[in-house]
Amino acid sequence: MSDLDILRQLANDVGTDTALKLLGIFKADADKRVAVIGAYLQGDDDDASHLRIQAHSLKGLCNTYGAVDGGEAARALQEACEQGDADDIRAKAKTAFDTIRRDIEATLKAAQILKSD
Repeated sequence: MSDLDILRQLANDVGTDTALKLLGIFKADADKRVAVIGAYLQGDDDDASHLRIQAHSLKGLCNTYGAVDGGEAARALQEACEQGDADDIRAKAKTAFDTIRRDIEATLKAAQILKSD
């Protein structure tokens, strides 16, 4: 779910054109970090501390740009990594992978309303 109030505040603070450019940067950065979660799920990277760092960054990115469901999923993954339960980490990684990807797209779609505001 995307928080339109956050997107509108961003546009108000920096201007609509800049906000849309920043959202493009958000997508590129978030996509790279989500790819790390994907690599973990495929067994290509089993470093939970690396995964925790990516989850922490995604939590901040998602919440800053209004992708609040993604931010919550990233927070849950970060906490699972800190606890160290491999099964919980894998479950939270799967949820975060799906939720964050979906929320990035929803946020970009919702941002189109900025063009008409």
